[in-house]
Amino acid sequence: MKNVILIVACLVALCTPNLVAAQTGNDKPKTAEQVQKELAEKVAQTQAIKQKIDEARTGPRFVMTLTNVQIELTLSDQLGNAAAEKKTVSMIASSGSWGKIRSAGNVRPEGDQPYVVVLNVDARPLVTVEGQIQLELSFEYAPLKSGGEQKEGARQRPAGINQSQTVVLQSGKPLTVSQAADPISDRKVVVEVKATLLK
Repeated sequence: MKNVILIVACLVALCTPNLVAAQTGNDKPKTAEQVQKELAEKVAQTQAIKQKIDEARTGPRFVMTLTNVQIELTLSDQLGNAAAEKKTVSMIASSGSWGKIRSAGNVRPEGDQPYVVVLNVDARPLVTVEGQIQLELSFEYAPLKSGGEQKEGARQRPAGINQSQTVVLQSGKPLTVSQAADPISDRKVVVEVKATLLK
């Protein structure tokens, strides 16, 4: 809206000198060449303004109707050569709305300090008119300790992950959006996301 107002103001500014000259009687008869030159300048200015309007309108266009999207986030947590542990979070949210899942638990291991495990996911899908899905995603992951994760004889808490990003997805096609490494071990966490339009 601001761009349109600015463009209208520019058009008024372009026309104002001619209007003032006509009202004050200061304008002189113009030759055909002068008129043609001024007309060409006006056309060029109009085309430049139109180009700016088109540039302002570029970008993803989103559907205005209510559309549900199923979102699946899969975490693959792997330590060394051991089999990866997979956790999947699934939710349904309408286009333009947030879906939020909170999952937490207290762990009290024998002979060790209690701690909290967490898996929180926030997701907001935006469906484009072309059928692609722009997904705003954030999640927090703090897993259980594993018996193999030790450092200098002491059991260590696995590093947690706190991640936020925006990605573009094809409906029904999974996409690996990140791979994080644990700073104290050879553990890695791979995150895969899939968003599916629901009819």
